[in-house]
Amino acid sequence: MKTWKQRGLRWLAGTVVVLGALATGISAMDSPLPVPGAGTSSPTNLPSERPTAHPPQGLAFSVIPTSQSKGAFEALLVGGGSWLRYRHPAHVAVLVRHPQGNLLFDTGLGRQVAAQFAVNGFMDRQFFGYEHVNPAVDQLAQAGWTPDRIKLIVPSHMHWDHISALPDFPDAQVWASTTEREHARQGHAPAFLASQFEGVRHWHDLQFAPTPYMGYAQSLDLFGDGAVVLVPLSGHTAGQVGMFLNLPSGQRYFFTGDTTWTMEGLQWPADRSWALRQLVHVDHDVPANQAAIVRVHQLMQRFPDLKVVPAHDENVLKTLPHFPAFQG
Repeated sequence: MKTWKQRGLRWLAGTVVVLGALATGISAMDSPLPVPGAGTSSPTNLPSERPTAHPPQGLAFSVIPTSQSKGAFEALLVGGGSWLRYRHPAHVAVLVRHPQGNLLFDTGLGRQVAAQFAVNGFMDRQFFGYEHVNPAVDQLAQAGWTPDRIKLIVPSHMHWDHISALPDFPDAQVWASTTEREHARQGHAPAFLASQFEGVRHWHDLQFAPTPYMGYAQSLDLFGDGAVVLVPLSGHTAGQVGMFLNLPSGQRYFFTGDTTWTMEGLQWPADRSWALRQLVHVDHDVPANQAAIVRVHQLMQRFPDLKVVPAHDENVLKTLPHFPAFQG
């Protein structure tokens, strides 16, 4: 007669097999995105050389980690990801110190995030849960920075985890396109939380010039010296932007917002998982965002020394300087 322990072990083994088969079946719905011209030396519309930049001495940047997600299996965050790796996407602000004014690219989670987030329903609070909040404004204060030292804030886009700290910097000028602001106003929780942006006092309409840059048809040279160049990356939201940062050392970065959440999505390239996209409406325009993923992938192939930074990839972000350390 089989013991209860033996039966329990068999039941557990059977459950593991079933769950493994289910995970394999779900993952089978994912495949790499097609890359036009793959295997050729000349991807469409990409420059052969990087544009000239004249970054000023004193230009430097630092990452300010403000929180992290409670986490998810990598296989949910990116198609083709592993069910054996559990990821904790980070919520950060990127501080750019420029002689013409200090800039935050995204703000991470702010002092008022608990009240902002409370409008979500129970399931959204679980799905988008966060932990270990340490607002950028508090970290800056510990280093002797007052909030008014931040002159500009450029959200990559206006989802809740990228602009939560706007109320912490009331004197800053917030640069966002009319398209993105209208998209946010018409949006709703959990993606957009009006309490985060309805009190902004100093909006600046971000408008691109018809100046090609690194394969993008439009761009905005923020300080006129090629140090910080914004490009349109719409798809995830209607007006998402990316930021090229060209340092005096010659190192070049490309901050890509939420085009993907992980570096793997850009390397393979792959969208967020099929399973997640059935559960949550992640992207405003799926085909446009997939095209944006492929374009970044092609840039990485053409310029292997370009350091690409997805907004939430904790593995990439931990390799960058964390405030109060800077890299110039």
